Amino acid sequence: MLKLERILAFICVVESNSFSVAAKRLKISVPAVSKQITILESELGTRLIQRTTRRLTLTESGQTYYDQCKRLMEEVRETEDVASNLHSEPRGHLRAFVARYFGEKFVIPYLKEFMEMYPKIELDIELGERMPSPNQEAIDLIFGVSMAGPENWMQKKLAEKRYIFCASKEYLERYGVPQKPSDLVNHRYITHKMRRPDNVVEFNNDIKINVVPVLKLNDGRAMIECALNGLGIVQLHEYMVAEPIANNRLVEVLRKFGRPKIPIWVYFPTGRYLQPKVRKFIDFFSQKVN
Repeated sequence: MLKLERILAFICVVESNSFSVAAKRLKISVPAVSKQITILESELGTRLIQRTTRRLTLTESGQTYYDQCKRLMEEVRETEDVASNLHSEPRGHLRAFVARYFGEKFVIPYLKEFMEMYPKIELDIELGERMPSPNQEAIDLIFGVSMAGPENWMQKKLAEKRYIFCASKEYLERYGVPQKPSDLVNHRYITHKMRRPDNVVEFNNDIKINVVPVLKLNDGRAMIECALNGLGIVQLHEYMVAEPIANNRLVEVLRKFGRPKIPIWVYFPTGRYLQPKVRKFIDFFSQKVN
């Protein structure tokens, strides 16, 4: 059999959770199916399926390979659809990684509209504050991040947003209001653990201040809560702190020094053909970013 047929046999076994059921679906014998899986594992140099008399279990390598194979077969089907013009409506499984608070602001509120517009797209969205490994996690696109993305992936700018320095009135009454960037060295600065470096604060005109953070966190909302509790000054995206600033629960500081607006990106695989489901997601939610 060709390698593609072995891959199809592997997918069928996994989804059937049975060699015998897979054999019936593929219209070949059970030994033939078992042989194809064995050959495939030999070619890859790793065990894909743990076999017992009662059940089949994917190994870690098997799960990763299965996810990639499903994605590959879906791309093959979609490419065939484009070539033969079988349908014009985007469809299929779409796994998107979305920056957590950007997604809460610009994606989640509009999901109903998107899903009603494209009912045949099956969404799998992860909100997080990290940069994922798209190949290992079978991710179709990364949306709404301000950090550098995967190598060899295309990028498109969604918007430009500014960071805001802010603190609670309680904190500013106790420690004073910083008047210039260098004043930060005498303040309690709270930073995000993903920032590299996490002890350098940038301002306009290439001004950089080295600080010693009193607290490092891996979550933006936790940073906001700490600022509200008077623990220090935070630097966060304007859309994250717009509400507490409007409600006078946080006060913006050092505004006139600020820092240049930073781009917010969407990343997607390099290729001449962008799958319709990916293109529609990008086009739709790009319009919601303002």
